[in-house]
Amino acid sequence: MAKISLNFSQNAYSDASLKVKASTVASALDGNEYFPTLKDNVATLRVKITTFDDFLSKMESGNKQWTAQKNVARADLTDTMTDTGRLVQNISKGDEVILLSSGFDLYRKPVYVEILDQVYNVTVKPGKIQGTLVVEWDIVDHAHSYEVRYARLPITESTVYTIVTTTRHSITLEELVQGQQYVIQVAGVNSDPHRAWSIEVTSYVM
Repeated sequence: MAKISLNFSQNAYSDASLKVKASTVASALDGNEYFPTLKDNVATLRVKITTFDDFLSKMESGNKQWTAQKNVARADLTDTMTDTGRLVQNISKGDEVILLSSGFDLYRKPVYVEILDQVYNVTVKPGKIQGTLVVEWDIVDHAHSYEVRYARLPITESTVYTIVTTTRHSITLEELVQGQQYVIQVAGVNSDPHRAWSIEVTSYVM
């Protein structure tokens, strides 16, 4: 019997991806012939999405109160998604075709993948062009690419890291704010979703 995934944690979905997934489910269920009894659930879901999206926009101002309210709105949205998902599962009776029409992801049994080692010897130096930093690190066995995340200091609850991906073991970060200090970390990437981030390295941008 097919089952849908009801994992909407931060590890599974960032704030932005949760909003997209919830909107996808709402659109898929709206007018879906398999789920005619879920009209009220779809309406409620759309309200929760709008509220969550509103606080996401306000949170960009850096106000801690907006961040706290965003977290409450996220929890409210995930509860609604979970409740709706359970109804979808019951109505479908495990039919994979019906479940796929709902917009929810199917639950897949975990497959073993090798967890990569932490990235070591991360170095950061000013780039040849102002507003850039050159980041280099040691190669990690079995990594098919690397993620580099960085943000301006100080780090707060509302800090959003910028993440860039490369297949090389060096990268130039561009369009940085001159005179600002940044914190940088690197992680190897393969099919495992977890990231063994390197030790934080900080550097000023010239």
